[in-house]
Amino acid sequence: MVVFRSHGLRAAVSALVLSAAALGLAGCEAPPPDDAGVCWHMVLTKDGKAHFNRLADKVPNLETCAMKLEVMRLQFLRAGGSRTEVQGAYQGQYLWLQREGVYVSQTREGNRYPALKRLPDGTLAVPSAVPVP
Repeated sequence: MVVFRSHGLRAAVSALVLSAAALGLAGCEAPPPDDAGVCWHMVLTKDGKAHFNRLADKVPNLETCAMKLEVMRLQFLRAGGSRTEVQGAYQGQYLWLQREGVYVSQTREGNRYPALKRLPDGTLAVPSAVPVP
């Protein structure tokens, strides 16, 4: 057991331990791009790392970014693609376009929260505007 004779030394060691822990966690996953007004399409490389492709600039909000990702998804499907789910990012948040709608999360492995719900006709709407059956 280490006994500290000085509060200053204890504080320095605590700060060093916390800094090392923060650096270790920071290396786990790079955050999504947080450029203001830029919508990104995310793809995973073969080694599982996220790669972001700039999809659009001057995007005013998350809903518009989701719409641009949805248009891209539909264009790929019309061209013969088979991917029904698309991932992206907008101002530091991950976007997940899935069959049920658009979800957002702060991390790739974190909880996903509904941003837009898909209606029976395929359009997207704010969850509070979707009637409950």
